[in-house]
Amino acid sequence: DLRPRSGVELIDASFQFLRENFALLFTAVAVTYAPIAVLEYQAALDPANIALAALKGIVAWFFSAFAQAAVIAIVAARYMGEEITAADALRAVWARIGTVLLVTFVYGFLVGVGTVLLVAPGIYWGAKYFAAMAAAIVEGRGTSSALDRSAALTDGSKMRIVGIFLVTLIIYFALNAAVVALGTALTSVAFAAVFARGVMAVTNPFLFTLVTLVYFDLRIRREGLDLDFLMAKEQAAAGGAVPG
Repeated sequence: DLRPRSGVELIDASFQFLRENFALLFTAVAVTYAPIAVLEYQAALDPANIALAALKGIVAWFFSAFAQAAVIAIVAARYMGEEITAADALRAVWARIGTVLLVTFVYGFLVGVGTVLLVAPGIYWGAKYFAAMAAAIVEGRGTSSALDRSAALTDGSKMRIVGIFLVTLIIYFALNAAVVALGTALTSVAFAAVFARGVMAVTNPFLFTLVTLVYFDLRIRREGLDLDFLMAKEQAAAGGAVPG
């Protein structure tokens, strides 16, 4: 249903999409999170091992970016009425892994530096460039072009974007913290780390889905993407019609 949506409608649509495509999304994320879970377990068993902790951080960065991009690829395909499997999404992302990693690095660097600079710049840059990954995956843009594309799409909409994600992130982090605390209380620290990563494989697709739907919502509002899509469908139908 390609149409402009309110923030509440976008959040609700993300939940609905997650329910309807849970197995597909969970499979893609679980596959990419498995190496992270293994290293997090090992690092929890040997907390003094600095080299292992560093390796864990690198692997987590790599595969977290992979997971986010795979979910965006799945959501974008399904949103536009196309069929896609988890394997299809992972292959598509792997073909553009360099751009995926660079976009993730630049975005994280800007938000991190901005947060250190009295928080507000981090929030501003987070809203300004949140759609860079979606632009890279959906539109096939390079890193610089994807960042510029996100900046253009979010122009004049940053406060709305912050509002949508602020409430969502508060609930998300509170839920994850509660689950991790429960897991730590009931099991060892090492098993709690694996348990927490499993929970993230369930909850993170919702965040990545919301990112993708907000990206499409901006394109609908600014560029009439819904009208272009409907016209393309009508032209395809007319081209396939049998003359009377």
